[in-house]
Amino acid sequence: MKYFMTDLHGEYKGLKLLLKYAEIDYTKDQLVFGGDYINRGKDSGKVIRRIKELTEMYPHNVVALIGNHEEMMGDYYQSGDMLWQNHDGRNTIRDLEKNFPNEKERNEHIEWACNLPLVYEDDEFVYTHAGLNPFEPLEKQSRDILWMSESDFYSISKESLFNLTKSKPIIHGHTPTERIYFDGIHLNADMGSNTYIIEEERGLGLVNLTEMTYLVYRQYHKKIEKREIARF
Repeated sequence: MKYFMTDLHGEYKGLKLLLKYAEIDYTKDQLVFGGDYINRGKDSGKVIRRIKELTEMYPHNVVALIGNHEEMMGDYYQSGDMLWQNHDGRNTIRDLEKNFPNEKERNEHIEWACNLPLVYEDDEFVYTHAGLNPFEPLEKQSRDILWMSESDFYSISKESLFNLTKSKPIIHGHTPTERIYFDGIHLNADMGSNTYIIEEERGLGLVNLTEMTYLVYRQYHKKIEKREIARF
């Protein structure tokens, strides 16, 4: 099975529940995380710790990509850029200090999160946080793609994207949605964890790309639902 989860935004409880519910076999199944592990939720530190553990325990089957929130965190620690502070960075700093009282361990996790790859590719799909630039090779994408709006990404022709990915669909997140759709080239799996404007619709999704279904932990209702991915 191939799974994808993105835009957790500090949702550790949902992460644990979804991975347990799905009964993922990490020795056989593939799991890709699409970035934005931190900010807005209350457990950024726990999320980073667990995902880092999984990538280290199962390096051939679990992959983590960087999101724009990790990019902002890196810019803050490396150059003092204050943009992160406008996106819940202050609360995340406090949470990281609580979860990693040892400064060396804390810095190791911050450095890990800020230096994750932009893109991952397997035999069926290409994975990224927000979008792709069709004029740059996959292995040389600029960091601007972490900030690409869904409208800009979806305005790129299918032909241009398939030329870039060798006809592989692109799995991504970054822009919250209430339902997951697949149009043959894009699949957005950001269910709005701790971010979506309608609080009752906020969720964390775990996509089963093999079956084209997904589990969503609905944070307001505190329950898991299984849904079919809509196709058009």
